[in-house]
Amino acid sequence: MPTSKQVEVLVIESVRLLAEDFDLVTLKQPSAESALYGNDGVLDSMGLVNLLADVEDAVSEQFGAAIALADEKAMSARNSPFLTIKTLAQAVLERIEA
Repeated sequence: MPTSKQVEVLVIESVRLLAEDFDLVTLKQPSAESALYGNDGVLDSMGLVNLLADVEDAVSEQFGAAIALADEKAMSARNSPFLTIKTLAQAVLERIEA
């Protein structure tokens, strides 16, 4: 079972790689508080889909867990799990533990 810090590092690295691919200057040096999606976020819907796929693949490779981030729970959540790196990492950890 990965720790929350390990998952956060995985998400940060996934965001950094996506920022390089899509030339997203504000996300090239991401932190836990970096805004991803929503009012303050840098990602559009396609960027978010790419990030979620990258994170799912990384979780599978690094932790041997198959998760789905764009599920009904995420879409119906009062507070989106995609707002910041920290909220996304928490959503990843919840799905790994489930």
